[in-house]
Amino acid sequence: MKILNFKFQISNFKSKGFTLIEILISLTLLTIVLGAVYSSFFSVHSVLERFENVSLKYHEARTALDIIRREIESALPKSPGAIKKTEDKTAFVIKDRDIMGKSTSELNLTAFTFKGSGLNTISYYVEEKDGKLNLLKKESPAGIQSKEYPMETIEAIDGFSVETFSNNQWVKTWNSANTGRLPDIVRVSIEFDDNGKKVKLTEYARPQLRKK
Repeated sequence: MKILNFKFQISNFKSKGFTLIEILISLTLLTIVLGAVYSSFFSVHSVLERFENVSLKYHEARTALDIIRREIESALPKSPGAIKKTEDKTAFVIKDRDIMGKSTSELNLTAFTFKGSGLNTISYYVEEKDGKLNLLKKESPAGIQSKEYPMETIEAIDGFSVETFSNNQWVKTWNSANTGRLPDIVRVSIEFDDNGKKVKLTEYARPQLRKK
């Protein structure tokens, strides 16, 4: 009687186990769930990484535009190092440049820096590197002969333009040595790519000292 009862308990225990089909179905469902979680994780990670990169680009562009605006507003129409008229050094010049088939600008000015470090000669220009356009800046104390070292302001841009409003139109060239004054208003723009979308940020500046 005890032997029969023991066999019944073993048989009953076996009946409570998982069949091979149940195990395969469970593994399949687990694989599907883990795949969905894995995909969602990397999708969220990709979105966050894109957001950080784009936010950084916006921040860099706005910071650069704000600094340039302040420097233009404190620009001088004539270099303080010039003694004679024939020795006048151009203090505010805008040049139109073509790089990689794109129209860009070069800005040269003499201005008080926003950091309060004194009067400096400043240059902004675009260079190509590894198939990308980078905005660079050179700065040195005005009236002092010193080597200028370029500093990268913002990389991987699509365009940098500096324009002045003259004769009822925006123009991309200016030379205070020829005009005898600073422009009334300057428009500075930086363009870059936001995942296939072209973005253009713009700042306007009014130089405070417009005549020599």
